[in-house]
Amino acid sequence: MPLTVTAVTDTDVQGQAGPPLAGDEAATLLGSLERQRATLAWKTGGLD
Repeated sequence: MPLTVTAVTDTDVQGQAGPPLAGDEAATLLGSLERQRATLAWKTGGLD
């Protein structure tokens, strides 16, 4: 049985890209914070 490997993408289930991997410290921090903000907004979008 041959082994197969699925392709790795840079986006998650919501279609968000991850923080820059080759950026400087500030760009990486800001990218991570923006991703967290977007994730929180997505998870709490239907709440009253």
